[in-house]
Amino acid sequence: MGVPFDNVTMHEAMELIEEKIDEEGFHQVATANVDFVIHAMGDQVLQEVLCSCDLIVPDGMPIVWASRLMGCRLKERVSGIDMVPRLAELAARRGWGMFLLGASELSSRAAAEVLKRRFPKLRIVGRYCPPVADLADMDHEEILGRIERAEPHILLVAMGHPKQERWLAMHRDRLRVPLCMGVGASLDFLAGAVSRAPLWMQRTGLEWLYRAAQEPQRLAQRYVADAFGLARHLPAQFAANAIQPRKPSNAAIQAERFATSSVITVAGDLNPPMLTDLEEHLGRAQYEDCDIILDLSETAYFGLDSVALLVHLAKVMKRQNRHFWLAGVPAHIRRVFRAARMNHYFVSVPSVRDALYRIRKSENRLLAQSATLTYDPSTRDRHVQVEILKDFCRRIVHLSQKVRASKNAGARELRRHTNAHKHA
Repeated sequence: MGVPFDNVTMHEAMELIEEKIDEEGFHQVATANVDFVIHAMGDQVLQEVLCSCDLIVPDGMPIVWASRLMGCRLKERVSGIDMVPRLAELAARRGWGMFLLGASELSSRAAAEVLKRRFPKLRIVGRYCPPVADLADMDHEEILGRIERAEPHILLVAMGHPKQERWLAMHRDRLRVPLCMGVGASLDFLAGAVSRAPLWMQRTGLEWLYRAAQEPQRLAQRYVADAFGLARHLPAQFAANAIQPRKPSNAAIQAERFATSSVITVAGDLNPPMLTDLEEHLGRAQYEDCDIILDLSETAYFGLDSVALLVHLAKVMKRQNRHFWLAGVPAHIRRVFRAARMNHYFVSVPSVRDALYRIRKSENRLLAQSATLTYDPSTRDRHVQVEILKDFCRRIVHLSQKVRASKNAGARELRRHTNAHKHA
């Protein structure tokens, strides 16, 4: 339904988070429940924010139950409130700093005290509770300045969904925090301002019922709307997935190289073994810094796990400034994309030849722009100004370094995705 969840356990999620922090840069984690999904279905900008996250975990048993119904089982629920203490334990063990942003001053201070008591070595390098306001009315410079001066490794944002995810995405180019995560009401839970359901209700997926009984005016209506949203949209996705043609005997994947482009053709059903094979071909093409054209003209069954893989690949290729095209997408796969609310996310063309032509045209245009240097017409030999040439060379070096770093990070991410799929 438009949100690509990572199929990980809590332990696997924490291992991935530790890897992301070691990589430095900026990484965003989202703990998404049914309300996230319903909001994202009606808000394309929010959906793109979630798709750009480095890790999305299912924070709600209805998401896990729906995945089982759709035939792509998520391993377990990974809740945000359970991740926060584990992040604090990780930060204390590695000597990393943590910053708490949002919630009320009372809840923020109490949550910090609780975490410090549980993990004495934890460094909470800053807390800030900005006045409640719409995103447009917030003092962003004040918030960002506090975070920059604190230099945390982990930023927990408790502004409520979807505001916290939008705020992080808005400032992803400014934030230099390796791990950023929206935590909703987690600080209120830690502070004791809101009580959690008994353990047996958490394990059986009834925590939502306990929460609704606590705050009926605020939550009951939301839970009813979310339930109606699932009941309305899940059948369409299930039908689009179920009526696809099946050709298990003719399954094959072939890869061809055309200049800087890799054309990968998928024939027959894209079942789990074939999906693993496809991941290896995609990872090899991405590592070789190729543009990727995925020919689906002969593809039969195309499951939701395959859609998630393409979302992941599109995100990696975009960060590398490389082309990713889908060619010859048949009608039944287009129905799957529409039902999954992902039909707008991919760039598709009628044929492989069309994709190759567009890539070549784009590269020629970029080359022409790069080669256009200003010269002094008053000079008889029309020599290129030295400073302009220096600037041009600096840009080339910077671009090559950026592409190399993105390629290495993207290759690690695709290998991690492949290993997680094999483990599942």
